[in-house]
Amino acid sequence: MAPKTRLAKDTFATTTHIVLPNDTNVLGNLMGGQLLNWMDIASAISSNRHCRRVVVTAAVNNVSFDRPIRLGDTVTIEAKVSRAFSSSMEVFMEVFVED
Repeated sequence: MAPKTRLAKDTFATTTHIVLPNDTNVLGNLMGGQLLNWMDIASAISSNRHCRRVVVTAAVNNVSFDRPIRLGDTVTIEAKVSRAFSSSMEVFMEVFVED
């Protein structure tokens, strides 16, 4: 039986977080490592929806922090598998902030 073809929309995952004091540095900004952690979780959910297996993050190609995210902001992360290969895949992600 051939494997089921999954479209990018089938792998769409979204997570939403409120920036709490434990997530911030002394300036009241979200720590970059915390945002990367949330992004890693969203990408794992999306990847799992594609392959239905345990997944790990092997590499991160490019992350740009455009502006600070402040204490109390709402952060939404959207992820979807954009390319898949025999033993790896690429996940496209976007981060949105509501203040």
